[in-house]
Amino acid sequence: MTRKHILYAIMFLIGAAVLGSVGYWLYWDNFVRWQPVTITQKQKDIQELLDASGYAASGKEGPEIWVITYRNCATCKVWEDQELPKFEAIAADIRMVPFAPMDVEGKVTTTASERSTIAEIWLNRSYPLYKQWRAANEETWQPGFRAADGDLARSAVVQASRDFIAKLEPLLGDNGVPIRYPLIIWRDGTQHIRVCACSDERMYHYVRDDLHAPSKLEGAQAPALKIEAQATAAAETVASDSASATGNYGPDSR
Repeated sequence: MTRKHILYAIMFLIGAAVLGSVGYWLYWDNFVRWQPVTITQKQKDIQELLDASGYAASGKEGPEIWVITYRNCATCKVWEDQELPKFEAIAADIRMVPFAPMDVEGKVTTTASERSTIAEIWLNRSYPLYKQWRAANEETWQPGFRAADGDLARSAVVQASRDFIAKLEPLLGDNGVPIRYPLIIWRDGTQHIRVCACSDERMYHYVRDDLHAPSKLEGAQAPALKIEAQATAAAETVASDSASATGNYGPDSR
């Protein structure tokens, strides 16, 4: 074999390696990186933690789907606006778990009304209240239930939502789950726990496919603008109804 042939062979091998690397990167970038993670470690710990949270459930008979979210999460709102109606359409047992993000170096990252609403949801598990809160503007949201600030019991509930996240994130991280919100957790057809850090729309279809939810809703229309005053008034009614229906376990139960 001449030096010329050897040079051609080296160039061919280098070219093949480059093309292979580019091909793998394209495959990873377009498919692998968006796939949900199947939990293989500490499944019992994760399930027990979810069950112990103050989730607000839709109460339907379909498959369970857990949505871990917080108020000022823009990607969470996009997912809820686009995907939540599709899972409601298949009567999924949707379990919303809102939490209060931790303060950062003394800077408060949540509002007083946000903390109060999280405490109320965790105590009374009202799915309608969660949806009313999500639909309302934070600046005009004025809940009629007891404030969390200055109330030891309700402040402890807000802290419990933070403790929940502090325990959940390491468990998911040990399984290779990137921590981005919303976190969507469900079980597939073989009952394995699956997690989607659904911060990108390219991830959405994996959850729908596993739970057999539609990609589009027939006759779906853009949601009408909500009048904030109506949403605020409804919040008081929903909170009152949920307290009487499920029992208020907070200090205002007396």
